[in-house]
Amino acid sequence: MTSGIRLNIGSVEAALPASVTKNRRREAIGTYAAMLAALILVRAVDDPALSDEILSETRACMKSDLCC
Repeated sequence: MTSGIRLNIGSVEAALPASVTKNRRREAIGTYAAMLAALILVRAVDDPALSDEILSETRACMKSDLCC
């Protein structure tokens, strides 16, 4: 499990835009954690509107400077 998580974090870090020059590892871990948390929450609720909102707001947060 640990090696898979390390690999995924490394993949997210490699996919970050070149403009992210500072704290790339922190950004990668924060992004990965936000994506996983959103997925867990979406699968846990039984309200499609809330699921959509969770995904939408997580995506918006990840695109802003507020999330990671």
